[in-house]
Amino acid sequence: MVRDRQALYLLCLGLVSVAILAGYYYWHRYYVQPFSCRANLIQHHPDETLSLWLNYTFDGKSGTLSMNGRLQSDADKTINRKITFRIERKDHVYFLTAVRNIKFPDDNVADSWLEKYEPEFFIYPEKSIDMRITEQQNGNYLFVLGTLPTYLCRSANQT
Repeated sequence: MVRDRQALYLLCLGLVSVAILAGYYYWHRYYVQPFSCRANLIQHHPDETLSLWLNYTFDGKSGTLSMNGRLQSDADKTINRKITFRIERKDHVYFLTAVRNIKFPDDNVADSWLEKYEPEFFIYPEKSIDMRITEQQNGNYLFVLGTLPTYLCRSANQT
């Protein structure tokens, strides 16, 4: 009788341990740890060069991106947008869907022109993009589109 009771306690303890480990695995795989980062990049295209500054904030299931930039061919052209987005995550792959794309008054680049150079996620609401985002050992984040490392985003926590 005592032996059966001990076996039952061990079985219950084992099941609780498995449930806790499974919950942790699920949380670690899908939960988006809050972080902020900044990227500075220059995009070279055959007919244009864009200088862009991207400021990301990831906060659970949603995030924001401030996108600012200039065109090399026309210094009077300014990109100044704020994008809010929903986040779904599986391992290091982040599926981002734009909820709202705000153009500030000084943004004087036509959406139709910008879509030649940037994915539609950066321009229109309800457009999506999937990115592999991997935190580096130094706390920065590597953003990869497809198989191409696209930019390194410096953690906002670093000085």
